[in-house]
Amino acid sequence: MNHELAYDNAILRFLNKVTDLVVLNLLFLVTSIPIFTIGASLTAMHAVNLRSIRYGDGYVIRQYFKAWKENFLQATISWLIFLAAGLVLCIDYRFWTVSKVGTLGRVEQVVLIAIAIFFWMLATWLFPLLAKMRGSLKEQFQNALRMSVAYFLPYTICTMAIAGGAAYAAIRNVGALIILLVLGFSLVSYLQSFFFYRVFAKHIDEDPVGECDPLYGYGAEPKKTDSGDNIRRKGTAE
Repeated sequence: MNHELAYDNAILRFLNKVTDLVVLNLLFLVTSIPIFTIGASLTAMHAVNLRSIRYGDGYVIRQYFKAWKENFLQATISWLIFLAAGLVLCIDYRFWTVSKVGTLGRVEQVVLIAIAIFFWMLATWLFPLLAKMRGSLKEQFQNALRMSVAYFLPYTICTMAIAGGAAYAAIRNVGALIILLVLGFSLVSYLQSFFFYRVFAKHIDEDPVGECDPLYGYGAEPKKTDSGDNIRRKGTAE
């Protein structure tokens, strides 16, 4: 009987999580329609997922819009910076593709790809940092750069691989594209959040939750803030 109850509870938790991810994905898509709000939507989605893996699921809609409003300015400015940089890189890449200048054109294309990967690494960390930490925009960019390099293996590589793999699958397969539109964005963020929080836990004061903490392990002691970082925990994602 106990085994059956545990099995039923596991199914219910799974269904609840899927439902929350579908709702979160819908919120992300709807609030991203104006394009310039994508940064705020990414940050809010990360805020909900970071809180979820640490403290369990809660009021997804309320948490999402609270984080969306609180982080709107910094997240929007950040997104517009990345968007402008991406457009410039795409135009330059297109120029060197059609210019037919031989070796020089290929070298320039490689350089542009390297710059694009650098911006991708930075963006991968910046929006979760905006969701979780307090600080000026300059501090947030600095911390994103530090973490993307310092935790390149395995955290940066794994989080980028999750996003890149989902995008590749959606481009290559209609079924994967449908899944992405239904819950894919929120699922990608949820999977990435396990990696992000492992890193964030090294830099913030946060007491273990319960006897068997999902991040710090059984019987873990509270983490101490690394005084070398300009990182302060944000209440919205605790």
